[in-house]
Amino acid sequence: MDKHELIYLAEKYAARKANSQEKLAVDIFFKKVQEKEAYPLVSLNQEMRDKIFGRIENKIQFKANSRKKHWQRILASAAVLLLLMASVLLTLLQENNLTQIAAKGEKREIILKDGSRVFLNSGSKISYPENFKEDRRISLEGEAFFEVVPNPKKPFRILAGTTQTKVLGTSFNINAYTRGREKISVNTGVVEVAYGNDLSKKIKLTKDMQAGFRGDAKPLITQDNSANFNAWTKNIIVLNNTSLGETEKILENWFDVTIEFSNPVLRKLTISGKFNNEKLPTILQSIALIKDLHIDYINPKKIVIREQTERSN
Repeated sequence: MDKHELIYLAEKYAARKANSQEKLAVDIFFKKVQEKEAYPLVSLNQEMRDKIFGRIENKIQFKANSRKKHWQRILASAAVLLLLMASVLLTLLQENNLTQIAAKGEKREIILKDGSRVFLNSGSKISYPENFKEDRRISLEGEAFFEVVPNPKKPFRILAGTTQTKVLGTSFNINAYTRGREKISVNTGVVEVAYGNDLSKKIKLTKDMQAGFRGDAKPLITQDNSANFNAWTKNIIVLNNTSLGETEKILENWFDVTIEFSNPVLRKLTISGKFNNEKLPTILQSIALIKDLHIDYINPKKIVIREQTERSN
């Protein structure tokens, strides 16, 4: 995202016209500020503030005769937001980092400067240096599948939650939606993973090996077809004795909806199956049939899953 896109996004957000993907981008920027304990308004000099306010005044047009106070409030809100956004952008530029985002309901393929490919799952983001060929390190929030171009002299490193994955050239999947509950699966080659709060513990994984992490605890090592763990890159959802609670999170990310359970106990039910490029109603109906549940569509974005017995009472 360049500065012009950032300004455009700030204007839409302030005018309450931003869609869910654009709102996610704003939220991620503000989260980055909070994590760094930054106070961006303080770091901008008066000249920079004047330029930003001037740009807003040129971009946002309003008639003096029609609801002047209302539009002045919108202008003020946009100005404050844009100051925050612009200062965050300045911080990112100073760090020479690039950020790529896949919002809920979206998946992205990113080709890095060294030729490596990253498939970014819904509700995820990566950040990496602009000079990526010289410094092959990435931070990940969410889930991504990596196909890394070999370079023995410059290892490829991914920091995700409480893990750091180091490879020379291989393909693997990292699920780091929940910090301290990361899952890594290897498709080809060898992967070295440092884990724990201080990254002092290390394990090595090879083809068709998976590791589930729990903070400093010893990871759970399994061996299975790794293609199942990155099937999402082909729009396939694979559930293998997966809880409905976990399934809920997958579907919320994929389809940009909110799913609730009328009874929290339902989250613990497990299900297995494969859904190849299926629409959300089809998936939910299958789950309902298998588990004897009922699906209520409160509105296009909100769904409630109930027990069948609730309907008859």
